[in-house]
Amino acid sequence: MEQAIYLNYIRIRRKSSEKRPLAEAVRLCKEAGFTRFDYFSDSLDDAKRERELFDSQAVKVIQSHCPFFRYQDNGLEKFRRTAGEAVKIAAALGAEFLVIHADEYRMNDEISRKEMLKITREYLAPVVDLCGQYGLKAAIENLFEEKGPGHRTRFCSEAEEVIDVIESFPGTGIGCCWDSGHHHVSFGDEDFFEKLEMLAPYILCTHIHDNRYGVDMHKPAFFGTIDWERVISVLKKYDYNGDFNWEFVHDRVPDEVYGEYLRFIHASGNYLLNL
Repeated sequence: MEQAIYLNYIRIRRKSSEKRPLAEAVRLCKEAGFTRFDYFSDSLDDAKRERELFDSQAVKVIQSHCPFFRYQDNGLEKFRRTAGEAVKIAAALGAEFLVIHADEYRMNDEISRKEMLKITREYLAPVVDLCGQYGLKAAIENLFEEKGPGHRTRFCSEAEEVIDVIESFPGTGIGCCWDSGHHHVSFGDEDFFEKLEMLAPYILCTHIHDNRYGVDMHKPAFFGTIDWERVISVLKKYDYNGDFNWEFVHDRVPDEVYGEYLRFIHASGNYLLNL
């Protein structure tokens, strides 16, 4: 395993709408020890230009993210219009994996799991096929419910559903992007490792972050309640050798200490990977 970091979020400044220039974000990450990134570009032209920057700095994009529109009107149609371009962008960046949220079609309590899988497979099939054409592997991200117990709104918030989607595309190289924080929100401490053991054989790549009390917080490891040493033991047990990819979204720290913050994250990752 090697460490990677979600570069788009490194560009977000605290208390500012102005983003860090990409070159500055890359520099900060490199100085902290990161040379592998999860990244997506706004357009194919941007991706080609940004790939030149990455190559010049001897860093690599290892995975990218397909846009998702769950919180917008006509989300499924927007996904269908943009997913193909996302595949081409990921390929232009040199990524190996394209992470996908398989919940664009909104569930309700009356749709069976079998019917939900059929619907999901139909709209994902062209994307998975295109990934194969461009030498990418699709990675289905595990999600979490947004309503109380007994209400279903998101497909792939259950480990079994992620596996159902993956196994419905045999021979394509598709797998799972395991999101540790989403997993903790879904299963808490009680079922966390039972469900991780189910998903572990399918994991291709990761989004790594911590949280407390089942709230999606995107904190560094050891800032929540996930048992990280045990996580590493399970990943090792199933011979996961992909990247340990940090994904921090919230609580941007001040620019004055941001470099030290990233160095701390890298040191935490080294501790875990050395286990």
